Formats: sequence, C-alpha cells, structure tokens
Amino acid sequence: MKAIPSFLLALIFSFSCIVHAVEPLTKPFKGIVLPDGMKHPDGMTVCPKTDDIILAVPTVGDKGNAWLLKIDKEDNVAPYFELQAHPETGRVTPLGISFGPDGHLYIADSQCLGGNPNHKSRILRVVHENGKPVREETLVTGIVQSNGIEIHDGKIYLAETQIDPAIVEMPMISGVFCFDIAELSEGKALDVLPYQRDPHFIFSFTTTDEERNGAQKVGANGIGLAQDGTLYVANFGDRKIVEVKLDTNGKKVVSYRDLNDGKGPHESVDGLKVCPSGVLSSDILFFADFVGNAVCVMNPKNGKTLLVAKNGLNPNAEQKKAGALDRCSEVCLRGDKLYVSNIDLEASDAPHTISVIDLKGIDFDELLK
Repeated sequence: MKAIPSFLLALIFSFSCIVHAVEPLTKPFKGIVLPDGMKHPDGMTVCPKTDDIILAVPTVGDKGNAWLLKIDKEDNVAPYFELQAHPETGRVTPLGISFGPDGHLYIADSQCLGGNPNHKSRILRVVHENGKPVREETLVTGIVQSNGIEIHDGKIYLAETQIDPAIVEMPMISGVFCFDIAELSEGKALDVLPYQRDPHFIFSFTTTDEERNGAQKVGANGIGLAQDGTLYVANFGDRKIVEVKLDTNGKKVVSYRDLNDGKGPHESVDGLKVCPSGVLSSDILFFADFVGNAVCVMNPKNGKTLLVAKNGLNPNAEQKKAGALDRCSEVCLRGDKLYVSNIDLEASDAPHTISVIDLKGIDFDELLK
C-alpha cells in the first residue's frame, strides 16, 4: 500500500470531523422506564383500535417466556400478553410486531438472537377476541433469523436477517418472505424451505460492510410499508435502505433501488417506520441507528438523511430516565411523538427505557428537500 501524503491525511481528518459534527434536530424529552426484568425492548406497533403502543420485550439471552407490554396514551406501561417459550429451545425472542387487518397481532420470534440459529425462528400470532389478546399460535417455522415484520393487503412481509445458520464470510445474503394470511392456520404451521428455496422468499440482497471490514455482519433488519405497498427494507451493515416495488399481487419484485447508497450521518439502519403522506405532505422514513446510537429520518425520493436525535454511548441511569438513547433499535410514530426502543444489547444495565421525541414544530418537508 502506498503511503498517504501528510496533507491528504490532514484533509481526511478535517473532513471526518465535519461529518461527525452534524448536529441533530432535537433530542428526546423523556424516558419511559420499564418494569423490573423487562429488558432489551425492541419491536413496537400502534394498536389501530385503542391507539396503545404494543411493545415486544425479548429479554435476549434469557430462557423462559417473554412479555408484550402496553404503553397507553398517557405513557403508562402495563403487561399485555405473555408469550410462551419455544418447546425445543426453551425461550422466545419477539422482535418485529404488527397488527393485521383481522385484528390479530403478528410477531417475529427471532430464536437466532436468542442463541439458536438452526432454523428455529418463527412467525407467531396472538389471537384477539373483542379487542383483547387471548391465545398464541405458531404459524411459520424453519426461519433462521426473523426480524422486522409488516402487513399490507392481507400479506405478511418478514425480514430474514441471515439465511445461513453458519457464520459466513462477506458478502452475506438476507431478504424478505411474503405470506398470505389466508394460507396460515392454527395447528398447521408452515415449515419453510431453507436457503432461498422456498417460494415465499421473494427478495434478497447482499451485505458487504466494506467500510468496517465485515464488523457488522447484519443484513435485512427493519421493514416498512407505504400505503401504496412500496416496501422499504433496512440493510443494517451497509447503512442502506432498499426500496422495493412489487406487482399488483404484492409478491413479485418489479423494481429495486438503494435509496442512499450508504451515505448519510448514520452508522447502521435498524428498525424503521414509514410516516405516511397523511401526516406530512409526502412519505418519509424514520429509523433507528443502533451502531451510532441515533435516530434518523430519510426522504425516500432523494435519499437525503438527517439526524433527528443522538447521544453518546452508555448513558447513566438518570440520563436514561431523562430520555437518553441507549443502543436504540426500533422506532414507532404515535401522533407527533416518536417512540424509540433502547434494546441496549451491549451493556444491558437497568433501567431499561423507551425514549420519547417530540416532533412538533419540525418542518421535515422543508428540511428534507
């Protein structure tokens, strides 16, 4: 390798300082403290009937059952439903969650994150009666690492973060499954074929993480859907969001493009949500940056990405109670507030919190031009 001239080193250093000096638009104004034992919060969705946020708490690494919690409109936290452990692995690790048009709740159980990558991950359904959760069903089995999940037009879209249970060299392959809700029934779990061979596996991409020499071997992660069925998938390690246009049946890829080509103030793309055009004048994407401990927003039309909030790693207890981000992994929009899960996989110290960001008064349409 050729030596880099000193003046170029100085220029590179100056440029990096400029990039990392980007100021966020705001900061969280409070933290919601979760009950004792409720650690590593992740997936969130808003109940369409009650406007409560339902939160998945995977308690990563622990055996036993796991809880879904409810955050009401006053930000009070209460138990919602207890998920039963996998009969073979002895644990359940809920990540992505989403309500279907049938009023039931669909859950990505990521057994790989729980410690078992051997095709044990699942899709679960929590059946609701009269708006209340009453029982749990296993719908799909055989997945390596289930992650983000969204539902549109009677179809479940699930991100599989890796398709191979073994540790592979870069580039690694990940992608998206699509299932019709109508084809899934209690007592007849669908066991998918591995390695992209299943007909429900509709889309794949590679992650190279060239910037960090493969340090972030994480592929498809968060997933979001626009009202027209456009699919947005996080490529965690490559810092990209992929836009996927599907055919009228929602199962065949018509077009695909990287929205930002890995450029922007973020260091990863984890959980994401689409803020629909009914809220702003056009769709925008909010996402969690786990590696950078930040929340960002992107305009999918031009790829422009801004920091919404960011703070240093390993905040102390008082800082977390005040709203500090702590290895955030998921976002959820309710009204003009953005709720952020602090999965805190690195240090895992109490209290475990949800950060709340007030978006009122921020002109995203103007800023993202």
